[in-house]
Amino acid sequence: MPFAESVLQKDETHIAEVPVEYQKQFNRHRIGSIIVSDERCVFLYLDGDSWKKFTEYQLSSEPFAQYRNNDLYAVFLPMPDGERISQLKSKYISKVKDVTGASYFTDILEEESQEPPIQPDDCDCKRISSNNVLVENENAELGESFDEQEFRLVSCKDCYKIYGRYRKGRKASLNKLFSADWLLSGDSSPESIIELGMDDAYAIHHPPGGSTQIQDAVLTLSQIASRSDDIISTYKHEYQHALCYIQSDNMAGYLTWEDHDRGPILSQLYVRNGHRGEGIAASLVAGWYETICESDQYFVDDLTTGGRAVLESIEHLDRGSGPAREVYSLIPMTFG
Repeated sequence: MPFAESVLQKDETHIAEVPVEYQKQFNRHRIGSIIVSDERCVFLYLDGDSWKKFTEYQLSSEPFAQYRNNDLYAVFLPMPDGERISQLKSKYISKVKDVTGASYFTDILEEESQEPPIQPDDCDCKRISSNNVLVENENAELGESFDEQEFRLVSCKDCYKIYGRYRKGRKASLNKLFSADWLLSGDSSPESIIELGMDDAYAIHHPPGGSTQIQDAVLTLSQIASRSDDIISTYKHEYQHALCYIQSDNMAGYLTWEDHDRGPILSQLYVRNGHRGEGIAASLVAGWYETICESDQYFVDDLTTGGRAVLESIEHLDRGSGPAREVYSLIPMTFG
């Protein structure tokens, strides 16, 4: 905080300091900071022993921070500020790389990831009993051994298409994972069933720390979505809620969010391929807002083009009267 105070002006309120660090094995040290106040974002980097300002941006709306276990998780910047900060962040990363010679960790992960030789939808795997599988965790990391209690994805070795999950030494197919009977056979409570006003559909609310079976289904579908580029963020079951849409006794899609004192923050909205074009995404958001959301205002992070269209269709993104506000999340950055 003292460093941030030296940057802020007298009339500014400190919101957060986003750390920019260099990591090598288990050692970390600061190589930059992004100071966020109620009025500005100031980008700083360390050049030798001297701190230098890369740039600053005057904000039009007040940002807000989210913390996990007393550590900064993210700073959320309302649009249109978020779009401009995203652009400045890209230029800032290039500057830090030029000055330090370090690589941004996201770039490293993209370079090391193995590209599937074919599109996942072209995979002709038919059964989960096939031996042509990989077992990986929710971060797509492979391992020689793992605790059988841990959640693992069962994927095709050729294209990484997910067609099941592994837990407690057992594989489970997608048909089982997404079955309403299986989802509700765990430790879900009757209060978790949310009526959506339609005879053939309802939803299941999964709070953080809720039923492991529902958690597994949402994790699996989240990873399927991310491999098709339909999802940008990652489902974090430790602190995020999920609302699963059930139609014809199967999970057809889901919505995830996290709590904040400014209002809930939506992070993921996804509908399975076979159920698209049926208005499910709009029903999910509208049903969530009417029956679960206890705030007049909510925020949406990492909004895709499809997600924006859904919110506009139910008039939630109307700046004059709609309850939704689009934000950009600025998270701690690591180089190595």
